[in-house]
Amino acid sequence: MAMNNYMHPRNIYKTPPDFAKLAENYPEFKCISKMDLSGKVTIDFKDPKSLRILTKCLLKSDFNVNIDIPEDKLVPTLPLRLNYILWIEDLMASIKRITNINGIDIGTGACAIYPVLGAIKNKWSMIGTETDEDSFQKAQSNIKINNLDSLIKLIKTPSSTIISFVLDNEKDQLFDFCMCNPPFYSSIQDLFESRSPARPPPKNAFTGSPQELITEGGELTFCRNLISESQNYKDRVRIFTTMIGHKYNLKELLQDLTAERIRFTHTEFCQGRVTRWGLAWTYQDYDIYKLVSPRDKVRKKNTPIAYSLPKLPECANNVESCTEKIKTIFQSLDIEYKLLNKIGNKVNMQFTATKDTWSHQRRKRRLMKRINENDAKKLKMNNETINGNSTNNPSDMVQEIPDANCHNTKNSKEHGDMDPIIQAFLKVFEKDDNLFFEVEYLSGSAGKEGLHQIVQYIKNNWK
Repeated sequence: MAMNNYMHPRNIYKTPPDFAKLAENYPEFKCISKMDLSGKVTIDFKDPKSLRILTKCLLKSDFNVNIDIPEDKLVPTLPLRLNYILWIEDLMASIKRITNINGIDIGTGACAIYPVLGAIKNKWSMIGTETDEDSFQKAQSNIKINNLDSLIKLIKTPSSTIISFVLDNEKDQLFDFCMCNPPFYSSIQDLFESRSPARPPPKNAFTGSPQELITEGGELTFCRNLISESQNYKDRVRIFTTMIGHKYNLKELLQDLTAERIRFTHTEFCQGRVTRWGLAWTYQDYDIYKLVSPRDKVRKKNTPIAYSLPKLPECANNVESCTEKIKTIFQSLDIEYKLLNKIGNKVNMQFTATKDTWSHQRRKRRLMKRINENDAKKLKMNNETINGNSTNNPSDMVQEIPDANCHNTKNSKEHGDMDPIIQAFLKVFEKDDNLFFEVEYLSGSAGKEGLHQIVQYIKNNWK
């Protein structure tokens, strides 16, 4: 589902960039652009070079800055970065902070994109921290080229801390906010396994170095460590914030903050076909939860439902085996899934169905059995009469029965172009030497009834 309509209302990219104009004004963009039969100018979004040039040209065109993006580093998605900056603006306005704003960007990267946007757009004074030497040097160069030294200061930090080093070295400075875009993954294996085989390839090219994409323990552990460190600096930073890439992690962090009785608010960053989440918390006397965010829908709380899992024949009776079985079932149904994390004897995943592939399975099984047992010979004779020497077997006949709820993937739109009919969390866990799976409905046009049907399908095929 295209999310541009839900972008922050002040985001200039709610109206897509004019590629034809960019091609006229920037020769390097013209070299990577192409015109289709309708006269529309576009680029190959799966080409990292094209993404780098697009981002560089947009930064020059819309913000008058020259940024060099190294080939081996992450290409920042401008609409998403701008959504985050605009939300920080809203947070500052909510606590009556308008001028002389000081902020920290944790892990600023080679482009120093957040400090650059904050300085150019709002004249914020920014400190950017970076652990990687190559990214640190390139960020220094980008800041110097754009004459932003007076507003942006870079600090090389050790990887052992997140925010402690910079706050301990800037003892006399009070900061209005900190921001962070943490790595998503805990390992190279996690990076590749987090994407379901049923899920279509991303529409944009994959960019970024391991240092930018991977952190020990993954995104959830990183954010929990940031919250833990923040408690030592309650009076040094007015509002702490971070971006979240996985919705499940947001849910876990909200529970953590609630348990600690820390004031917080959150929002959604919507752009293109991607949604990310923003989380903010404070130890000051600010009621930031009342901040009206760009796309903050009140959702009815959905209580998770747990189901017992019988022991599988010829399989180890553990969480790992059960998880693999569920993944196999999802793959057979063409359901996208994403492993979120594994903590002890608990595995969490999120799954998305873009079409109904599970309905009428029982009817089809009964029909197959009836054909095989009673009507196979008669059906074959009828087919030979009608179709000549047709050799269709009974299973072929069943496969040809049309089903309004089961669409042939080859004839339907790609998953990425289809609205989900079910989105849900699933947890596999062990309790009292028994195994269970738990589902929680998130959204989708099929509603909770559709989720119940998937659960029933899993139970019927648990053998």
